[in-house]
Amino acid sequence: MPDLDAFAAGDVRRWAEFDIEVRTAWWANQSWYLFRGHESRDLGRSPSREVLAEAACHGNGRMREAAVERLAVSTDPEAVPLLLVRCVDWVRPIRDISRTLVLPKLDESAFRAMLPLIGVLRRREVDDWMTTLFRRALTPRLLDDALALEDRETRRWVHAEAVGLLSRERLLEIASTHPDFVVRAICGNALLDRGECAEELLAAGAPKIRMRALTLLGLDAAVAHLADRASAVRSMAQALVLKAGGDPAAHYRTLPVSFGMLAGLGETGTAADAPLLERHLTDERPQIRRVAIRGLRRVAPESAAVWPLLTDPSPAVARQAVEFLRGKPALVDVPALRELLAPERPVRTRRAAAALLRDQDTWLRLHTNLALLSDPDLAAGARHDFRAWLQHSAAIYTTPSPSLAAEIEALLPRVPPKEAREIRFALPR
Repeated sequence: MPDLDAFAAGDVRRWAEFDIEVRTAWWANQSWYLFRGHESRDLGRSPSREVLAEAACHGNGRMREAAVERLAVSTDPEAVPLLLVRCVDWVRPIRDISRTLVLPKLDESAFRAMLPLIGVLRRREVDDWMTTLFRRALTPRLLDDALALEDRETRRWVHAEAVGLLSRERLLEIASTHPDFVVRAICGNALLDRGECAEELLAAGAPKIRMRALTLLGLDAAVAHLADRASAVRSMAQALVLKAGGDPAAHYRTLPVSFGMLAGLGETGTAADAPLLERHLTDERPQIRRVAIRGLRRVAPESAAVWPLLTDPSPAVARQAVEFLRGKPALVDVPALRELLAPERPVRTRRAAAALLRDQDTWLRLHTNLALLSDPDLAAGARHDFRAWLQHSAAIYTTPSPSLAAEIEALLPRVPPKEAREIRFALPR
């Protein structure tokens, strides 16, 4: 049993956890009574605070009901939160009496203190009493406290409930600056539902809100945002231009080079745009190189210009190059990949080479993992993929070349004998 004074001074949401913990303990061993033998409705004349708190969360409904009646006249700090917990009890009579008894205790100060707990308890799927309580008690004086709750899910719920109390300016401020994009979307959508602030939200809203705002502002706004950095906004702009009979790619070809311009050209262009994208594979900005590769995956999936970027100094660019080359054996030089595994190479390059070697062939995958099992940088990934290979080895019906089989055989002392036997069983004899 925790120190009730310390518990009551902490996060009020902990009372919901306390309720579950006490009940779980009771169900785990019903023959062990937490309540010093008080298993009947009678708690005695003066039960301790600890006994009363435990009884309020007991698995026996008679105990909870008796505790609720005592808590109604208690001035201890745990009385209000425990009564609120019982307001969402799974037994209706206990819910009803708890709700009747807690309301006189919920003045403005108490309600403010209980806001985090109310937000958690309303998620218990009993009925909507907690939500109704919140709506009726929420006043402009409590609004700021409610909007600033720490619990993320509750904070989102509060914003959705409070939009009617917020001014246009406050909604726009939240929709433009709040760190939680879901909250920004809630307030932004409330404004757009009224047909307000579309231009402001297009400039500063969350991506989904900016996308919706774009639909309200016409073709000129769509063209102006074809090169937006946010893919959702870019996609909507492209759709609006197409709907109006235009060609997004034609617009991109006239725009100055930027991340959004290259991304959009890759999304809407043709094979004729490949040379432009390939020229930017050597741009000094990693994000430009990365988006150029991504565009080539669509407009020129067989481009040989991407191979050198496996050794790019940017890990993000190297990863994008790996994704481009996956499943394309004609573009991959296996001996060159093996050379890239050399210990003197940067880890990002070695990791990229290992990923592509595993992608080429099931036996190259095994060889690569065995070779890297003792590597200080790549051993963890090799062990993980080696275990995955073993799980599916029984379904392998191919055999490696004699030279690759000999290399695999030479590496088998690195694995336990049982696993080595499984591998030898699949190797050609």
